Amino acid sequence: MTALAPTQEIPPLSGAELIPTKSWQASIELLFRPNKNRTDLVRSLHKGPLRVQRPFYPEDDCCHVYLLHPPGGMVPGDALRVSLELDTRAQALLTTPSAGKVYRSDTAKTAQSQGVSASVASGACLEWLPQETIVFEGAEAELSNQFHLHGDARLCAWDIVVLGRRASGEGFGRGRCLQKIAISRDGVPVLNERTEWLGGSRMLDAPWGMGGMSVCGTLFATVQCDQDVMDTLRDGLAELVASKGWLAAEWGLSQKRDIFLARYIGDSPEQCRKGFIWLWSQLRPLLNGRKACPPRIWNT
Repeated sequence: MTALAPTQEIPPLSGAELIPTKSWQASIELLFRPNKNRTDLVRSLHKGPLRVQRPFYPEDDCCHVYLLHPPGGMVPGDALRVSLELDTRAQALLTTPSAGKVYRSDTAKTAQSQGVSASVASGACLEWLPQETIVFEGAEAELSNQFHLHGDARLCAWDIVVLGRRASGEGFGRGRCLQKIAISRDGVPVLNERTEWLGGSRMLDAPWGMGGMSVCGTLFATVQCDQDVMDTLRDGLAELVASKGWLAAEWGLSQKRDIFLARYIGDSPEQCRKGFIWLWSQLRPLLNGRKACPPRIWNT
C-alpha cells in the first residue's frame, strides 16, 4: 500500500491571536483505508466539539460519514479544523447533517475560522459535500478548503456560503467573509481561488459581484467534460430549474483543464444545494463509476 505524506496542516488565519476565553479550538483527523470489501475509518482523533457518527455503507464498499459540530455555530475566536486522509483506493463520502453558522463577532472583529484540509492518495476518491455555511451580519468568517491530490486521485466537493439571514430581515451590511479554495495534484496547483465579501460593500449589489443576491455556491470535480456533456448538463439543469419553479438565480458551468466547475449566485441555499446534488448525480459515474447514492441525512 502506497504511503502518504502527512496531511498538510492549515496555517492559522489572520485574527486568530485574538481568542476569547470561551472560544473553541476544535479539530478532527480522519484516516480512511481500504479493507478487503470496503473502506474503513481506521483513525478518528478529535479535540473539542467535532465528532463523526459511525460510518454507513449504503453502497457496500464506499464509506459514508456524517461530520457533527454539536454547538452548531462559531462565536468570536472559534477555529475548526478538519483533516482528512484517504489511503490508496479508499472511497469516502462526507457530509454534514445541518448548516454551519458563523455568529456575529465582537467589537475587536475577532476572526472565526473554519478549515478543511484533505490528502487523497492515488486511486482514492473523496466526495466532500457539506451543507451550507450561514454567515451572520457582523461576523468575521474565514473559510479555507485545501485538497492535496496524488496521482490519479479523484475529488468532488462544494462550498455554499449564505451572507446574512434575509428570512429574519438581516442583510450583510457589516462584517467580512473570506473564502479560499485550493486544489493541487502532486504538489502542482490546479485551482486556487480567493473570494472576499465585505459587509456593505459595492460588490454585494453590483452586477459584476453578487448582484444583490445573498447565496454563492461553488462545486468542483476532477472530471473532464466534453462539449456534448457540458451541453447535456446545461440543458438538464435548465429543465430542473424550470420544472421546480425556482427563484431567479445565475447558474454557470465551465471546464478548466481537468477541473469541472459549477457556480450559483441567488437567494436560496436549498435550491443551490438541490442543483448541486443533481449535478453530482450526473457527474458521479464519470468521477468514480458509481450511480448517485444520496446520504440518508439529506432526506431529513
